[in-house]
Amino acid sequence: MSVLNYIAPFVGAALLEVVQWYRLREKLDNERYRRLLRSPGYWVITVLTGVLGAIAALIYFATRSELSPAELLVAGAAFPTLFKKLVAAFVDKEVTTLGDLSEKRKSTISTYLSVS
Repeated sequence: MSVLNYIAPFVGAALLEVVQWYRLREKLDNERYRRLLRSPGYWVITVLTGVLGAIAALIYFATRSELSPAELLVAGAAFPTLFKKLVAAFVDKEVTTLGDLSEKRKSTISTYLSVS
């Protein structure tokens, strides 16, 4: 594997973040997003997610020496996205109604997963 193959997943993860902020460019006047940009905690989590995603891509594809840097770049962007979607699925704040609607029993996803 060449040096470029090792760098490509990290570039992919960084490009993903740039695209995310480009998508939010019209909302940057919003106070919430300005606070987020100044928040060290946000940037620590963002950098860790990108670095760990790139490392995961390198580990996952370590045995495939025929991969091009472009493929690793895409994989580097895909792993952080997958991680963010998985986290969002498990920390979703919406309440889900289970069973008969007339019972008005509501349960969160975490309670549903904790049931044996």
